[in-house]
Amino acid sequence: MTRKSFIISFLTVFIQYYDYHLFGFLAVNIASHFFPADEAITQLINTYFVMAIAMIAKPIGAIIFGKIGDLKGRSNSFKISLIGTASASIILYATPSYTSIGLVSCFLLLICRMTMCALVTSGSDGVRIYVYEHISKSKQCLGIGITTFFTLAGSLTASLSAWFFTLNHFPGYTWKYAFLLGGIMGIIVIIAMKITNFKDETKIKDDVSFEEFKNSSIKKIIFSNWKLFLLCTLLAGCIGSTNQFIIIFFGTYNFEVLETIDRSSMQSYITLALIFYMIFSIVSGYFADKFNRYYITVLGASLVIVCAIILILGLTDLILNPFAYMAIAAALPFINMPAAAILKQSIPKTIRYRLFSFSHAIGSVFISAPTALLSTFIYKKTHLAWLPICYFIAIVLMISYALYYLNKRAIRD
Repeated sequence: MTRKSFIISFLTVFIQYYDYHLFGFLAVNIASHFFPADEAITQLINTYFVMAIAMIAKPIGAIIFGKIGDLKGRSNSFKISLIGTASASIILYATPSYTSIGLVSCFLLLICRMTMCALVTSGSDGVRIYVYEHISKSKQCLGIGITTFFTLAGSLTASLSAWFFTLNHFPGYTWKYAFLLGGIMGIIVIIAMKITNFKDETKIKDDVSFEEFKNSSIKKIIFSNWKLFLLCTLLAGCIGSTNQFIIIFFGTYNFEVLETIDRSSMQSYITLALIFYMIFSIVSGYFADKFNRYYITVLGASLVIVCAIILILGLTDLILNPFAYMAIAAALPFINMPAAAILKQSIPKTIRYRLFSFSHAIGSVFISAPTALLSTFIYKKTHLAWLPICYFIAIVLMISYALYYLNKRAIRD
């Protein structure tokens, strides 16, 4: 795998996660543009409803692009997905407001969001598998860490882009240029793929089991490997859940619900936590390659649980310990980077894309996505400020459970 191929792969996930998270960062602007001029909260609820409905497209995208990736090559899958997400961003930029074309604007918004949900997860899965299979075995965890770095960098850039294009001295429509920027970046990378003759070098068809599984439906693959599918779904969903808890839920929980800290300070901590996660994604990948992958996950889980207990001790008195919070953000990659490598290693190459992408999509919908809702519900029913942290610890323990059995499978195979 050439250096240019690495760069193109990493830029693909950077742009796709930029497009995907930009939607949430600009939810207020989208609400006022695409929905009737009711009161602002109703508009915002309508936007969040579109985001929720669009999630059903994730498993559909996983089925379609998983098959393309396994039969036609991993790179072909995320090439197509990048074309789709770039097109959706440009359409969002160009779509007139509700006041101009009525419900058609709402329909186009839903189609674009469903396109992003269907393509970003399955497309980025293709990049992760592509990097994992093309990098040397001694650097596979590092490759996963660098890929994660670029996905988070895309999210962080989307946040900065949303902030810049909504500054008060800009006209009210300028926020749309953030989507145009995402579309242009996507087109540039697509052109770079064409110029460099970017292609997949994985010889899937040479695998002895290729003929057996090449025409298999996702249903047959799941029923033939149901234990593996359940473990992969649990692991992928729980990895996403830990990220949702630390980056998405925990900040709002502290400044909005518990009021342990003001919003501005908490946002600063969240940004720092995201940066720590990005940096230690690479560091943890390096150490997981240098030492035993599974043992690194055990070390990471132990550190995360200790720091979570420190958070619990503080929250019993409604005191946030920012150092424990930052430490969790730095320690989580020591679980998640090698865990992602063990997950891919445990799936046979000929069905790797289909099984991995579909389990990721199902885990995202049923385990990761409800994290903030379930955590808030736990507090609402008990009024125990520390109890959602116990839910987070339970998620970490479920990761450890899935990893134990997947690691045994990987060693056996």
